[in-house]
Amino acid sequence: MIRQIILLIAPTAMIFVGLPILDNVTITFFLFYGWLLFIPLIVTYWNKEFRYPLQLLFSKRSIVVGISSGLICLLAIYGFVAIHQSSVLDIAQLRRQLIEWDFIGRKVILLILVLILINPILEEFYWREFIYNRIFPKMGSVKTIVITSFFYSLYHLMVVIEIFSFPFNALAVIPVFLAGIMWGIFRFLLNSITASIISHCLADIGIMLVYWNIIL
Repeated sequence: MIRQIILLIAPTAMIFVGLPILDNVTITFFLFYGWLLFIPLIVTYWNKEFRYPLQLLFSKRSIVVGISSGLICLLAIYGFVAIHQSSVLDIAQLRRQLIEWDFIGRKVILLILVLILINPILEEFYWREFIYNRIFPKMGSVKTIVITSFFYSLYHLMVVIEIFSFPFNALAVIPVFLAGIMWGIFRFLLNSITASIISHCLADIGIMLVYWNIIL
């Protein structure tokens, strides 16, 4: 039980150390993605009962579901911020915050590529595959989807608090939680994380378009 709690809360702890404490995006990336990548590999290596085939099936249905839902997320993210940017974003404050986090210069391109290409894969693998398979046998689909979505959205809260104006900084976590629910449902119904990864990737592209076209 304690190990499970650690696995659920640790990604949030990595973000907390990297951003509020160290104020550095690069270090945050190493801490956060290092945990998402290596911990599942270590746990599955040392615990034979948790070894299972990766559910990454490229069926036509998974691809269609992933692309269609992802495009909806992309348009919703970019469209909402573009229309309501004056009320939800303090552009000057956000730019200052990004500088404090060292999210500047040439490294921005690399970090954006990580967010678009690596982030969806590692997050979906961790939450909708690794954690999902540890919780599902004991709690069933509904509780598993809700729990993984809650802890998935938890570390996003620390990021959006610094970016959005109140009360939108608190409300911004709700779409993240709902996206986690959606991707968890995809994992359950399609028995694969393919649709979730594709959809997540397109959603992250929407976030990067906001950064590139509105914030810069």
